[in-house]
Amino acid sequence: MNEYSQGWKIEELENEHLRVRVIPELGAKISQITDKRAKYDWLWTDESRPFRSRNNYDAYEAHDISGFDECFPNIGNGTYPGNPSIVMPDHGELWTQVWTCENSGNVITTEAIGAIVPYKFQRKIELKENSLLFSYSIENVGDTDFYGFWSAHPLFNAVEGMHIQVNGNPEMTKEFGFSSRLGADGLDGYLGHLDKYQWPQTIGADNQKHDISRVTLSKPLTDKVVLKSPRDGQVSLLNPQKNCSLSFNFDPKEIPFVGLCFNLDAWPSMGEKGRWLAIEPTHGCTDKLDEALKTAGVPLFTPGKPLKFAFSIIFNSDL
Repeated sequence: MNEYSQGWKIEELENEHLRVRVIPELGAKISQITDKRAKYDWLWTDESRPFRSRNNYDAYEAHDISGFDECFPNIGNGTYPGNPSIVMPDHGELWTQVWTCENSGNVITTEAIGAIVPYKFQRKIELKENSLLFSYSIENVGDTDFYGFWSAHPLFNAVEGMHIQVNGNPEMTKEFGFSSRLGADGLDGYLGHLDKYQWPQTIGADNQKHDISRVTLSKPLTDKVVLKSPRDGQVSLLNPQKNCSLSFNFDPKEIPFVGLCFNLDAWPSMGEKGRWLAIEPTHGCTDKLDEALKTAGVPLFTPGKPLKFAFSIIFNSDL
């Protein structure tokens, strides 16, 4: 029997540890990741915006933004490097696409075809005990090279006392801020954009130190930093209220950056304010494609040479 959510077909993976739900027609959005032993849904859900069809260049905040989306060939609005006539859409274009899907029972394989630049994007999610293995292939199906970068975009429920664990003190940069934790923010949040810090300490506009590895809901805020991937390729999120955790594991040579976006009752401007923390493995050092290319470089996609990479998320609960 097919499962549906708000009229949209759901594909599901499930074992004794995890339940995972994917909606192929809505950008292959992962709408649910449930740790069954902890009895906890990890992903934030948006109660104020019902699911509806998307079109390329739609504003991201005009739709349901919950769950786990994929961003490609960019995140932030901008233009294509060297060709300002090509506008890069909000959070890329994958979230607006209808993906094809195959479900073998323990692997969901979804594919999308690019509209702005010619590519085939494939994602496989394999359920193995208490972990999910994500495998990607991005293939240029056109005749000429193009630039682009990928970012995962999972929005995890933010709860008081959560702790982000990263080994070492990798360099990080400010992407934007409306919190004054990353220096002064300015009216548009981009004052101090690309300012450098060392994880997890920042200096606020008040010249006080802030440890952003600890989540507190004491006041509304939204900001984002981008870390150079730690040497061990591991970023973990601990939830002390449910006594459970998750851990991203990846090769930092394949995935050189990790975005951390905090949105604690501050955004979007319409509908319900989100309360989430995003952990975003990515190829881009900043959200805009043209700026990322200039700053640290991004992948060049050549016809006939697919880019392949992978990461896993391990879920643990102490019962």
